[in-house]
Amino acid sequence: MKTYLVGGAVRDKLLGLTPHEHDWVVVGATVEEMQALGYEQVGKDFPVFLHPQTKDEYALARTERKSGRGYTGFSVSFDPGVTLEQDLLRRDLTINAIAETPEGELIDPVAGQQDIQQRILRHVSDAFVEDPLRVLRIARFLARFSHLGFTIAAETRQLLENMAATGELTDLTPERVWKEWQKSLDTQSPHKFLELLQQLNATPQVLDGLLVNTQVLDCIRRVAEQTETTELRFAAVFVMQPPTFKLAEFCRQLAIPNRFYDVAQLALQQQQLILQQAKLSHPQLFELLQAIDYWRRPRRLTEFLCLRRVLGHTQQDSNAIENAAAAAKQVNAKQLVADGLKGPEVGQALAQRRQAIFFEHLPDN
Repeated sequence: MKTYLVGGAVRDKLLGLTPHEHDWVVVGATVEEMQALGYEQVGKDFPVFLHPQTKDEYALARTERKSGRGYTGFSVSFDPGVTLEQDLLRRDLTINAIAETPEGELIDPVAGQQDIQQRILRHVSDAFVEDPLRVLRIARFLARFSHLGFTIAAETRQLLENMAATGELTDLTPERVWKEWQKSLDTQSPHKFLELLQQLNATPQVLDGLLVNTQVLDCIRRVAEQTETTELRFAAVFVMQPPTFKLAEFCRQLAIPNRFYDVAQLALQQQQLILQQAKLSHPQLFELLQAIDYWRRPRRLTEFLCLRRVLGHTQQDSNAIENAAAAAKQVNAKQLVADGLKGPEVGQALAQRRQAIFFEHLPDN
């Protein structure tokens, strides 16, 4: 039984980056032996275990053979006779197919170190085409590493184009599509994820209905340069979508969490004000508060101002606007009822008093 550090941890160390997680492959062991050593099995399709102390993932060395459509259509073998080299050769990219022994020796059967030095994303073998999920993975790796100079090898790009042309990307589950997209939002260049899918004509298969053009990609890039908040980066996609875009249906189909949907909805509904070059007038700002239901959801104003600010339009004092809004929010219906107002009078007076206080606290335009 031998254990090796593999994949992203080895790759990131060679790139001078700090690995976020450590994955290990175990050669020459059985499920029973791992369990006897106290490892907790968590994998369903193949044995993956959590270390009893570190909770790092340990997977038995395995081989895969295509047996059906989609990224789940594989027969997996993980008997103790599977070698480390066999396990590495089933991986997607050469830069991810490097292992390290406990003594620090690197095992690199497909010249992954050379591709790291040359900044190339290259597939390991022709078996790459058997898994359509790899199209999204390459898009995510490009988003993560393009700022370091990484590009896709010409032969790998040709495989990606062929894979997209088969239509097999439609076999990917919406949850898995979103998982890869969400990971890309946390990278240095999240626009590269959508850019590659668009170049491969793969967007309709995995993100049906989404408009991806130069303006959309530029908007994502500009927002990502100014904020690491993944929800705002996601919302940047929808600042430039057609107003008729069916956002609720789109997010529902991909099982996108509500916190992403809420900010995207704000971006789509208020795109005119977000993109307006001139400063927003006091009446425009108050109408915005009403439209975004600031009184119950004050965070929406912060998100709106952030999007407007990072897109580089005429700047206004965000702190002053938020302070004025907070002052107006102190007025509530209970106070007005106590003053003797009833029925529709309450709502009218509430809006009027909030507006007066809001304007009073705003600096002059």
